[in-house]
Amino acid sequence: MSAPDLGAAILASLDEKTIRALAERLRPYLDGPDHRLLTPAQAAERLRLHPKTVVRMARDGRLPAVKVGTGWRFHADQLDIAPRSRPVAVDPPCAPRRRTTNAEPASVAAIRGCRERSAV
Repeated sequence: MSAPDLGAAILASLDEKTIRALAERLRPYLDGPDHRLLTPAQAAERLRLHPKTVVRMARDGRLPAVKVGTGWRFHADQLDIAPRSRPVAVDPPCAPRRRTTNAEPASVAAIRGCRERSAV
């Protein structure tokens, strides 16, 4: 018996209620208007980002994606960048640290201390 014949035989043996329940369970997996999988380049073009940025966002979980083999694929209908819940605070630049003119860095003092001990 071939696969189409087997499928037809199974469906013929089911009642209407079971067929509707089966259809509801399969609906997310059926091809709809925009259920295509996009490559990183195609997704990047839609989002106006670099493909490496799109892959990094998928790896970090910021963009929904599916790992297919060694590459990433993106559902066309789920391709949207969610805005952050709160703005990211940027710290003001720090003032440069000044050294006192008398003090040497600790590493230089340690090296000089080793040389002085080895000379003794």
